[in-house]
Amino acid sequence: MKKLLLTVAICAVAIASVNAQVIKGAEAQTKRGPYETNRFFDNVFIGAAGGVNFYQGEHDHDVKFTKRLAPSVQGYIGKWVTPSVGLRLGYYGIKAHGVSYDLLVNPMIDKAVDAKYAGAYQTSFNQNYVRGDIMWNISNAIGGYKADRFWDIAPYIGAGVMWNKSENKHPVTGKYSRDTELGVTVGIYNMFRIAKSLDITLDINQSYVNQRYDTEVAGSRKEFIASAALGLAYQFKNREFSRAHAPVDVTPYNNKIKDLNKQLNDANDLNKKLQQDLADEKAKDKGGKTIIKEGETKIVPSPFAVYFPLGKSTLTDAQKSSIKYFVENAMATNKDRTFEIIGSADSATGSARTNDKLGQARIDAVLAIIRSCGGNYKLSDRNLGGTDQYSKTDNKLNRVVVIK
Repeated sequence: MKKLLLTVAICAVAIASVNAQVIKGAEAQTKRGPYETNRFFDNVFIGAAGGVNFYQGEHDHDVKFTKRLAPSVQGYIGKWVTPSVGLRLGYYGIKAHGVSYDLLVNPMIDKAVDAKYAGAYQTSFNQNYVRGDIMWNISNAIGGYKADRFWDIAPYIGAGVMWNKSENKHPVTGKYSRDTELGVTVGIYNMFRIAKSLDITLDINQSYVNQRYDTEVAGSRKEFIASAALGLAYQFKNREFSRAHAPVDVTPYNNKIKDLNKQLNDANDLNKKLQQDLADEKAKDKGGKTIIKEGETKIVPSPFAVYFPLGKSTLTDAQKSSIKYFVENAMATNKDRTFEIIGSADSATGSARTNDKLGQARIDAVLAIIRSCGGNYKLSDRNLGGTDQYSKTDNKLNRVVVIK
């Protein structure tokens, strides 16, 4: 019961520390959810650490604390699925020390040790533990997600397989003793950010295992292994989360496109009528009648805009149809004109590199439709990348390709 209360106390102190960070205003630059779903290899981390194990068996009060300490190492790989929830798989081991009074039958006896009672011996065995953990970053859960927070705290619970091997042979059978058990662990994973990709870590945990694990069978049905390890963890790219944005209502823009298409159709109809009137007047030109000089009536196209959803560069069938209509009418009657294709993304979301790629991808998508229509048009393109040129208040107006 004391061991369980100690574990609960550690968790309570950690939660209080996080609340203190929030109260002091350390979360001024936080992002609160919901967050966009990250890709499979985003927010992946690996770590390694070294420290001590402290085995707690039947006779753990009979010897000094220092006599029960043994070296430990750990290596793991994990992923933050959300800013608050993570998964981790790792190996934890090297050694564990216990106490026994059964000199003749316990194969893990190593050497005599000063104890509360006479006849105590230290037991030593190789300790191995492969475990999976579910982690909860309470710093992000309580204070909001902050990529550059110095100290993050993540309580976790895990389970896995423990196995050991005695360092000495059994005095009767002449064989090494081995045991394999299921283990359950609760702990606190502390992350101290020293660089964008690197953390110093402090992992403190308590594991539960069947009492026969150290070959001493008496007392309670379970025993414990406490562990503390200090190490480093490296975070692979992409290392951050982005807030999800509500779906963009493009109805007003579709209506605007319809209006522009109607104006374009009306202009085309007027052009056809003027061309026919010109042809009729030319046909009337006989024997000294007034001659109408031949001219060319053209449509002067207004800038044409194609809007995109956040993070996308693909075109809908309706958008493809609108682009083709513009090409076959406005561009077809102005082949001597150079049309500029200008692509952009909004500067409020995404990195500069991502926005540059996104702006060019949107340009390429529109160019592909124009070229599929045939015709030898004069074209140039310009990529603005992330911008607020078209609107400083409405980001979705900057996710656009403009033809002018």
